[in-house]
Amino acid sequence: MFCPNCGIKNKVEQNYCRGCGLKLDAIVEAVAGQFPSKEFAALQRRRERFETLGLASLSIAGIIGFALLMLKAIEYKMILFGPEILIGSAIAALIAFLLLSIFFFNYPKFFLKGRSRPIDEDPSTAPVTAKLIEDRPSDYVSSVTEETTRTLKTPH
Repeated sequence: MFCPNCGIKNKVEQNYCRGCGLKLDAIVEAVAGQFPSKEFAALQRRRERFETLGLASLSIAGIIGFALLMLKAIEYKMILFGPEILIGSAIAALIAFLLLSIFFFNYPKFFLKGRSRPIDEDPSTAPVTAKLIEDRPSDYVSSVTEETTRTLKTPH
């Protein structure tokens, strides 16, 4: 079930939303007739489990294929250049990947500021964008720019 306030996926058994803390009891009761049957829910969980296992086995097959390709490349490199160049290239690759990991870990800190709120930030201080049905419409408030044309200077 998705929270109507923040959209985070929650389990039906939860009393409060994991993201924004909204009390979900009344919402669960209101939509109880719309939940799938237990058989359908079990089938969905089983399907998701099999998709996860399929993705894991495909990833492992890709890793094995990549390892075989790298093994063949190492074999040819040893035939052409000898074992000394192999150690040097391994050290160079290690240094390059360490520098890349430092870059990737620090990139969000320096270049993605202000685009999303941190995970540990208190959700009660986050701006609420979705409103519940119980909220009443507010009275009309004039725009800040509505009366500003009077202050413009006109050419004589």
